[in-house]
Amino acid sequence: MYWSYPYGMNYSGAQVTQQRQERNFSEDLLQGNTGKRIIAYMTYDGSKEWPNKVFYGVLRQVGRDYFVIRDQETGKDTMLLNINLNWVVFEDTPARLVAPQ
Repeated sequence: MYWSYPYGMNYSGAQVTQQRQERNFSEDLLQGNTGKRIIAYMTYDGSKEWPNKVFYGVLRQVGRDYFVIRDQETGKDTMLLNINLNWVVFEDTPARLVAPQ
C-alpha cells in the first residue's frame, strides 16, 4: 500500500530525475598528493603534553581516516588521524586539486 505525502503534496507518478552530486573529501585531496612534502598541523584535545603539534614529512599513504608521513630527518613513518588534522601546507609544489568525477 502506498501512502500519500503529507501536507497536500501529491505525487503524480512522473519519474523524478535526480542528479548525483559528487563530493570531494580531504582524503581525496591528500591521495592525489602522495609523494609531496607537507606540513600537517594537528590538535589533540585533552593532551597536556602537546595539545598542538606540527609534523613535517613526505606524504606516503592516505586512508579513509588517516594518513602516513615520513620524517625526512629520522626516516620514521608516522600515522596521523584525520580527526586531529587542522590543516595541511604543501611545501614543494602547488597541491594537485581533485576534480569531481
